[in-house]
Amino acid sequence: MYAMILSMDNQEQPQYLSNDQNFLSKVKSFLSANKYIIIFITVLAFISFGSTTYLLIADKKESAPSLQQTPATLTVPTVAPLKQVEISPSNTPTPTPTIAFLDETATWSAFLSAKYDYSIKYPTDWAATISAQQDPKILEYVVFNPKSATQAGTLSITLSYGTRTYKEALALDSQKGEIIFVASVSATRKNLQDSQRNKSTSIIIPVDTNTIVINAKEAYTKILDLMLTALKL
Repeated sequence: MYAMILSMDNQEQPQYLSNDQNFLSKVKSFLSANKYIIIFITVLAFISFGSTTYLLIADKKESAPSLQQTPATLTVPTVAPLKQVEISPSNTPTPTPTIAFLDETATWSAFLSAKYDYSIKYPTDWAATISAQQDPKILEYVVFNPKSATQAGTLSITLSYGTRTYKEALALDSQKGEIIFVASVSATRKNLQDSQRNKSTSIIIPVDTNTIVINAKEAYTKILDLMLTALKL
């Protein structure tokens, strides 16, 4: 019986192998006949799979919340460019002309009191005369007149150097004056008018414990102002 079964197996095996060979042959024939179609379908499937995968990944990236913090943006202030100024003749600053001080008393004559150590200038066409005074407090009395003045007793500008203090000299006239500076000394200027309405100017200048008092008629106030600039104590 064993021999019979073996005989049967040997008979069926070739038939089985023959069927498999036929199937493989048919597959090969099909593949050979339709290889271009199969290649096209395979490429198309690969492209479709790749596109689908890419879209899924991109959609996940867009929907996923960003875990990275956006770095702070440093704002740099905008600096306006400097304007270039063209220097033209109209923009060039004009230098201020130097005004030379004209000393109008430079050529004037000078009266020098060697006894009381002061000096003052007066116009060259004027004359300076020392006149005696009965007032014991007046130590030196000088009269300045234009040389053209012929009338005796003319007192155009007078200068008295006396022993009265500055306060006593101011008290000789009750009118208040204004403070001025003469020869770097604080002095007082008074504008006076006598009973006959004759106007004059009086300058009271302290000199240590003494005083110098200069009087000028209204017509000679400009000459008086120039003489004050040339007074030296």
